[in-house]
Amino acid sequence: MTQTLRVKDMKLYAEAGSILVDLEATGHRTESIAPLPVEAVSAFDQLHYHGAASVEHGIDQLGIRADNRVLEIGAGWGGPSRVIAARTGARVVALELQEDFHSVGESLTARCGLADRVSHHRGNFLTIDYPAGSFDHAVSWLALYHIPDRAAYTTKIHHLLRPGGMLFVEDLIQGTAFDAADAETLNRELFANSMVGAADYITSIEQAGFEVVAADTMTEDWRTFTTERLAVFDNNRAEFMGRHSEALFEARRHFYAKIVEYFTVDAIGGMRLTARRR
Repeated sequence: MTQTLRVKDMKLYAEAGSILVDLEATGHRTESIAPLPVEAVSAFDQLHYHGAASVEHGIDQLGIRADNRVLEIGAGWGGPSRVIAARTGARVVALELQEDFHSVGESLTARCGLADRVSHHRGNFLTIDYPAGSFDHAVSWLALYHIPDRAAYTTKIHHLLRPGGMLFVEDLIQGTAFDAADAETLNRELFANSMVGAADYITSIEQAGFEVVAADTMTEDWRTFTTERLAVFDNNRAEFMGRHSEALFEARRHFYAKIVEYFTVDAIGGMRLTARRR
């Protein structure tokens, strides 16, 4: 690759404060002293596919309990972390690389009354330091493929989990036509630093010391989801523009359309995986 990728090249990550505008527009004013329901925030803060329903599935797959400690890698605004904490009572660390998403997410967690359960940490997963065996579970939604050096980060996840600890991941993978795509453009648009095919994805998890409990291909499902998402976004243009700038509309639409394009030609696919630390 001839360029240095930047996370902000990925247009999904424009204007982290936009979620505050959406919440204001739906009656949840920033200066209000009323508690902010997690369900209200979940309408906007889930940057993956199928929103809180996917998080609920992950909770069930891992069997997360109130006495567990959970690490979310690539937390964005911390939406999944808040859902996990609210439903299970577990203590969750929401780790995010981007300062603006970290800061907004931390403020949302406080407004939801979950600051005693969700701790927001900002940092690079490859360099941040947690003691071995710190967590009972690790979760990640559409974020691991951003991190360079798959062998290093899968090994680190293994290191941070206690023996028998569980991992739940939803992630993008290479599709059957990945090699036919313009790799430099695709990697820039998706901030793709370690995207591999399905078989290599599973192998990398096993080589890090995990037993793969379940591995499901999500490509067809996510192709349908992203196509429908783009259509709804276009149909709701006037409402969106009533809250936000045209620049944000164009940035978000560009990203949504690129995802549909890549799924349609099978340049990318999707993986949902559950694994246990050996």
